Amino acid sequence: MKTFNLNPIEINLDSNNKILALPYGKVPLSYLVMLIKAGSEKDPKGKEGLADLWAESMTLGTKRRSLEELNFQVEKLGGYLEGSAGWDFSLLILSGLEERGNELLDILFEILSEPDFPSSEIEKAKERRLSNLLQFKDDPSKMADRLIWNMAMEGTPYAHPINGSLSSIKNITPEDIGHFHNQILPKERFTLFILSKELKAEFLKKAEKTFFKLIMQKEKNEKPPETKPSTLQPQILILDRPDLTQSEIRIAFSSISRKDDRYHVLKLMNYLLGGGGFSSRLMEKVRSQKGYTYSIRSSFSSLKTCGTLIISTFTPTDTTYATFEEILLTIEDFIKQGPTEKELEEAKRFFEKSLPLRLETPKQLLNEMISRETYDLKFQDLFEEIEKITKVKIEEIKSIANEILQTQKMQVLIIGNSQHFVKNFEDFKNLRVVPYKDVLP
Repeated sequence: MKTFNLNPIEINLDSNNKILALPYGKVPLSYLVMLIKAGSEKDPKGKEGLADLWAESMTLGTKRRSLEELNFQVEKLGGYLEGSAGWDFSLLILSGLEERGNELLDILFEILSEPDFPSSEIEKAKERRLSNLLQFKDDPSKMADRLIWNMAMEGTPYAHPINGSLSSIKNITPEDIGHFHNQILPKERFTLFILSKELKAEFLKKAEKTFFKLIMQKEKNEKPPETKPSTLQPQILILDRPDLTQSEIRIAFSSISRKDDRYHVLKLMNYLLGGGGFSSRLMEKVRSQKGYTYSIRSSFSSLKTCGTLIISTFTPTDTTYATFEEILLTIEDFIKQGPTEKELEEAKRFFEKSLPLRLETPKQLLNEMISRETYDLKFQDLFEEIEKITKVKIEEIKSIANEILQTQKMQVLIIGNSQHFVKNFEDFKNLRVVPYKDVLP
């Protein structure tokens, strides 16, 4: 396998906070990314979406500059500014011309240390979010994705959408955002990523001096106890929408955390089951052989304390149950037989050959670095992970599939015209049928 000379320069500000700098790219641009190791899992109950709104609100103006002045300054530096949250992390991204790197550092520090959280701009941001959420109601596919996530993550801090709900966004005030900022930034660990075509010593010294000021303001944060997901009872939730001519089907299973030693096996297993497009078992069985759907896939999320694997598809109303049944039969066969040697080798080659494509641009590289740094995994271990994938055996795939794909614990969501298929599900335990109109995004 081709190796990469991607060894970031590491500057430790203290034992918990650091700077990772890497010369990368073909154009003279600098990317500054502040990763704060706390995200939407910190959202208070009833104010879901707060972390993501907080991250955006930091970009809406500082105590020195209004939103218009801040945007004008960023544009003068040839860049852009963005704030957002994910699970287990929040990000501030600032880019601009490499020759203006010192100014970029100053602006990023100003945003973090002196946010203004202007009420008028926050209200506009909330209105944009509420408008987007209202559009979800008309899209059963997007609603299915949101709702199955909540079902799969019940009992964990992740059991809500990152962007919140109609009711929770309305509940968030500028005071909530300010309080959240004062709780998160002084306590949670951070890493500043710097990607630039060239990295000059004086620029790195300025970065170290500038962001050392942040840790001087930090408080000691006692490590909270890790929460484990509660043992979920299997359930099938059918949302009845009589006007639909096809059904959205989602099936979710509890999975492993990101730091589990078998993460690379799960990645390979998911690709073989449904993540590999036309190379996957679900696509072969449910689409190619049965013709029940145009597309079916499986995807997984492995977070700090837990994870989930979700199978997603759609089908005409009359084949709803047949599709569901075929998915279960495919899972059962996959657990018993595992992949063929040919399927396994082709999947391994995909991961080995696709690695360079995942690191082609600064943004792609940053995504990989952010993902690994969030969970305290060294970036160079990415290449070791690919090596591990090439050594996975069929029995390892069967073992993790047997552990995760337990249909007696699955969470099922179906949105469609239920009168045509609900009788087929009546023998399943914990079946609920709810009018679609009663569900709010």
